[in-house]
Amino acid sequence: MIGSWKLVLPVGFVLYSLPLFLRVNSTSDYIIDEEFHIPQGLAFCRKQFDVWDSKITTFPGLYLLALVLQPFNACTVTGLRLLSLAGAGINILLLYKIRRRTLAGTGGNAYAAHEAITLSVLPPLYFFSHLYYTDTLALTMVLLFYNYWQQEAHLPAAVCGAASVLMRQTNIVWVCMCCGITILDTVVQQSAKTRPEGEKNIRLFDTALWLQLLSSPQLICNCILHILAKCCFYASIILPFIGFIFINGSIVVGDKSAHEASLHLPQLLYFALFAAGFGISNTLRQLRPALALLQRHRLRTVLAVMLIATVIHLNTVVHPYLLADNRHYTFYVWSRLYGRYWWFRYAMTPLYVLALALLCCGLRHMPDSFKIMFPVALLLVLCFQRLLELRYFLVPYVLFRLNTRPTRKGFAEWLELGVHLLLNVVTFYVYFTKEFYWQNYRTPQRIIW
Repeated sequence: MIGSWKLVLPVGFVLYSLPLFLRVNSTSDYIIDEEFHIPQGLAFCRKQFDVWDSKITTFPGLYLLALVLQPFNACTVTGLRLLSLAGAGINILLLYKIRRRTLAGTGGNAYAAHEAITLSVLPPLYFFSHLYYTDTLALTMVLLFYNYWQQEAHLPAAVCGAASVLMRQTNIVWVCMCCGITILDTVVQQSAKTRPEGEKNIRLFDTALWLQLLSSPQLICNCILHILAKCCFYASIILPFIGFIFINGSIVVGDKSAHEASLHLPQLLYFALFAAGFGISNTLRQLRPALALLQRHRLRTVLAVMLIATVIHLNTVVHPYLLADNRHYTFYVWSRLYGRYWWFRYAMTPLYVLALALLCCGLRHMPDSFKIMFPVALLLVLCFQRLLELRYFLVPYVLFRLNTRPTRKGFAEWLELGVHLLLNVVTFYVYFTKEFYWQNYRTPQRIIW
């Protein structure tokens, strides 16, 4: 049945989405940021590489991919958008393969397929699968990278990692995360080889591990050699990228004015709420352990509440785009709740604490290396973004959800899938029926994620 799922999932997904894709495609030539992406994609598709819009802030990976349309004479708006739909079809296959591996046999292949479908129809992700945005295809490259990395195929993983960075610069964080996990796991593995049979179960947090490492030059040399063998390909991406930041002065290319890096710690809180809200199966299954964790560590919980309230007071950043662009749901959430009532952002503090606890409980089965590197990656990829944009949450959420604690499929998983499908119905209904006009735009504007 494994082989049939690998065919049924991508083909079924594309056939299911195609009528909706055609309807979305007929509504407008450009949908919000497509006014930058589509002309640039068409230029590259026609091999006009001297054309570049200075307002574009990402590397040209998305536009270089448009070259695949050129032999088919398909350099059109529809052709560019079809690349995203094709990427979404590849994504569901990769999600299935990765989730089947992390489930380790729990629930069988049908459960892995169910999880892949659920993630593929994640409402913000599914919507952008119909548009020519970076999100879907950037996720494709990250999933390809992650899939090869899990198999310890480090050379193809590095190639896909480089492609993911060409799609979106912040994807360098996921390359660094996996490289860091590989380094830490290698240290543990090499240390375990030098120990007696009964003492091989060692953890990164054990002081004895680091004392053993520091007291053995031979062990240090073995670790370095094995790390270089595994991570040299990743270093060939990471080191030049560091050089790029040093020379460019920023991670952003083009117009840097609207994308200046600044500390914005509440982004982590918004992400935790996003993960708890859309990851319904993890939320329902980990709710009791999370509440027990908070109750068991009452003093830490109180301190966490105080710390989060302080962060909200001192570090809530409101980007001008969030207040000005009424074509996104975040505009309405902020203007009607966070921005209107000063107390609302503080009232959310207990929910933030619970959401963070749910994140921790959902990943408590993971190796120590992942528990260290994933939070660091989250901080780096989210907490230097001034703009509250749900698209920034997609890759970290998918990686989180792919690694949540394996369980048997039940009501929680079906509820999560059902809610995702229902939200898609609602958001596409709003998109098709709610129109308004902006000055200097001749076409009607619509609301998207």
